[in-house]
Amino acid sequence: MAETQEKASEIKFEFIELVTPNEVFDLTKLFVSMNIYEDLFASNITMDILLNDSINLPLKAPILGEEYLNFRAYTKSVDGEGVDIAPGPMYTVSITDRHLTKDRQQVYILHLTSEMDMMNSTTTISRSFRSKKISTIVDTIIGDYLSYDNDIIIEDTDGDENVVIPNWKPFKAINWLARRAINNNNIPNYLFWESNGATYFKSVETLLQQTVKQKFIFSPIISSNQKMEQLALGRVQLDNLEIINQFNTTRNIENGLYASKLITHDIVKKKIQQHTYNLTQAYASDITHTDSYMPISSTDTYYEVADRYSFAPQGKGGNKGDNIQSYYDSKVMFHPKHNQLFSTNTNDLYDNKVEDWKLKRNTLLLGLDQVKLKITFSGKSYLRVGHTVHITVPSAEKVIEENPGMIKNAEDLIDTFLSGTYLITALKHAIIYNSGKPIYTMVAEVTKDALGDVPSYMTRR
Repeated sequence: MAETQEKASEIKFEFIELVTPNEVFDLTKLFVSMNIYEDLFASNITMDILLNDSINLPLKAPILGEEYLNFRAYTKSVDGEGVDIAPGPMYTVSITDRHLTKDRQQVYILHLTSEMDMMNSTTTISRSFRSKKISTIVDTIIGDYLSYDNDIIIEDTDGDENVVIPNWKPFKAINWLARRAINNNNIPNYLFWESNGATYFKSVETLLQQTVKQKFIFSPIISSNQKMEQLALGRVQLDNLEIINQFNTTRNIENGLYASKLITHDIVKKKIQQHTYNLTQAYASDITHTDSYMPISSTDTYYEVADRYSFAPQGKGGNKGDNIQSYYDSKVMFHPKHNQLFSTNTNDLYDNKVEDWKLKRNTLLLGLDQVKLKITFSGKSYLRVGHTVHITVPSAEKVIEENPGMIKNAEDLIDTFLSGTYLITALKHAIIYNSGKPIYTMVAEVTKDALGDVPSYMTRR
């Protein structure tokens, strides 16, 4: 297994071709590098390819935005099985950074997007759905308006919806539906994204319940022998690790991560209610997170906050306190509510249940913007956005030896806040020719919404 992983950066192309209305062009000899971008918070895959061109393809093809790129590449997985990189046809969007490098030769970057994105851009939806699950509505939209060869993976949602889609693009409609979708565990954190020939509509809750796909370890200085030792233990050494973000208190307060309030108003019955939600509730035992402890303590704040406002009779939530998770006026939202919204008869008691999903979803998704890393490693084509990985990060402190070879502070040498399970939220497949063969590297943004150790404050002595 170690030998297979060591060679994971090697990749082979079966073909790379540009298909125009009149002709198919082999790009094998023009290809310099390629980047494929996946993002959990984007609806489609994008791509760019750097070409070293001595046949003036933009004129000869010509390239006018009506062409698409076909390619198929594969690597070896940890089990030695072939794993394809085949996102399907990628359509030209633009040419940038075009330069004449010498006589009769030029370089330029060709930017491309997925077939699903092209179909989204050229159609709109004006349609109503009555008494349908959101998962059923999404399946209908994809099937009727985004019909293509991708595999479709849709997680079932709970409850029926009555919705009218008013001349929206399919992506906008699906992402709007994702914001109010609740799974069978009453968790409202659905996302819609595309990844390597597959389209997903799934909850983050389900993603975090997956088995860890790959274990990584990082050390700024490591020998080849140590790399092989880690491979034998099933852990891949990262080429680079960058800490992008850990927290931003003022931004989190203003966005409602720690505490927020929702005011619902029934314009027919003239009924107003307020509902509250906080970070502590988001870490209830029935909600899945990347680790065990929420990324903030429950201690009272040093600063004093004025009395909170009561805008209406209290509905859901309502506990008060002097910690940051009880300052509900940090973020106040408003949303209409009516028990016969979109009704066609008096017995139709549709309820949008906004108090069940709006605040909760906001808190859960903001949690994915806390501890965030950017990692670089030899390409593993079986990894995708939405997969979970485990990363071991060393603690930045000295090793203390009791006796030669006996470490006194071994338990302190792993950073328990930075180490743990992470969710891959963005991924770049970077392929570049080096010494006549393509080399495959991955750059991933990974995030965790919880800590592996309980936050505690030591009393100074």
